[in-house]
Amino acid sequence: MQKVKLKKFTEFSKTILPNEAKYLVSQHQFTDNEKTEILNQLVNGALTNNAKGHFDASIDKRKYSYVKNWVSRKLESVDVDETAKWILDLNKKILLDAIVSSEEKAFLNFLANYKKAGYNFQIVYELAQEYKPYLLIRLRYKDHEIVANFLENYSDDYEKAKNIQQKLYNATTEITSQYTQKDSETIYWEPWLLEVFKDEDVDGKNRYMAFITLAFMYTNYGESTKLKLLFDEIDLFFSKGEMYSRRLLSNYYASRVLMHSKENELDLAEYYAYLSIRQYNNDTLMYVNNLVAILLKNKKPKEANNVLDTYHQLYKESHNYHQKIGFCSYRIRALNQVGQNKLAEEVASNFLKQNKKEVLKHRWHHFFTSYFIVLIAQEKYTELLKIASKFDITSKEKEHKSGHSYVPNISWSISLSRYMEGQINSSKLLEDIKAPMEGLKPTKSQKTVLVQVIDTLSNNLPEAFLKLKSYL
Repeated sequence: MQKVKLKKFTEFSKTILPNEAKYLVSQHQFTDNEKTEILNQLVNGALTNNAKGHFDASIDKRKYSYVKNWVSRKLESVDVDETAKWILDLNKKILLDAIVSSEEKAFLNFLANYKKAGYNFQIVYELAQEYKPYLLIRLRYKDHEIVANFLENYSDDYEKAKNIQQKLYNATTEITSQYTQKDSETIYWEPWLLEVFKDEDVDGKNRYMAFITLAFMYTNYGESTKLKLLFDEIDLFFSKGEMYSRRLLSNYYASRVLMHSKENELDLAEYYAYLSIRQYNNDTLMYVNNLVAILLKNKKPKEANNVLDTYHQLYKESHNYHQKIGFCSYRIRALNQVGQNKLAEEVASNFLKQNKKEVLKHRWHHFFTSYFIVLIAQEKYTELLKIASKFDITSKEKEHKSGHSYVPNISWSISLSRYMEGQINSSKLLEDIKAPMEGLKPTKSQKTVLVQVIDTLSNNLPEAFLKLKSYL
């Protein structure tokens, strides 16, 4: 029995995230040495990414149960999503006149002991506004007084929170517009956004949104040093149990994946990518795609295929075609990298037949890049050119070239195929593969991808594509 219990605890220990571990170790006040030892082992495993765990089987299994329950309660007590669920559930019950006495008592006690504008402050305040007339019409004057005092005491904070929320929306509108249209400067928002993020008197939701908006802006400007400092700062907040939930942690880890990938810090990107998929949520398929992309960059196609197999059912059930196309595209690339090109071609062909409209609407470049790699590997140049013609890929590629993350893999694949089919000579081929590089200033991450593309195409025509490496 003891081995089964320790096995369950070991599995539980694997779910603990590094920031959670740091928070837990700062909170415990165990006087029992064995409970302290259990917690320290759990924390050490989370911080060192040691999933095996080495828990002492001679310790009373009831102590493992105690520590597990303490950990769960401690994390739930600071989980902003759990608080939001509670508040929203109370709101529904008040509107439907279904709230029971124990729930009312808990909420009134919560308001009476409220200390500062926390993460969910705005929805707490708005629930109190709903609750106040509910109490008054029932002549519950004493309870009404508690709610009225709360609303009065925090009225300025609420007004401040709503004003900041609106201004954040304005900032986000401009900053996201800059990303898509490249027609404006938004750096002037930086001082105010930093002020909101760092101000402990601002409600937590607005502080977190200021962080998200700043991160987006720094990404727009390629401010990698500032972005890393910002991430390191929010990391400290999470480790103190502030602005914490597993959903927010997963989002944070996924954001770090993109940052480290862009800086070509692939080991760090992989580490955070695995952390991001620990907790299931609506964005898990996107996080899985990010992880697989990093594994392929890190030349770990077998691991990539294993991850894709694990999440295949999630992919099938998803209605998010942007992520479905990404998942299928990575499946094609992963199969290509383990030499299963025939299967990869079947996957690509079947997906395109079933989802032609969605592919062309959402992520044609991502999909056809993968498809063409597989056709090139099998030397199916005629087939590639037929597909390129049927879907007008050359015209689409010319439009796509203006994008900020352009890599000319499709253009090169078409040029190589035309040469191999005798449609152009070697001089024209060299001209065609050099042309997309003009004016291109690739980042470290893009250079890595370019080299991978060149190496892949070099298998078919070494003398032409190897010359390109000197340009990088």
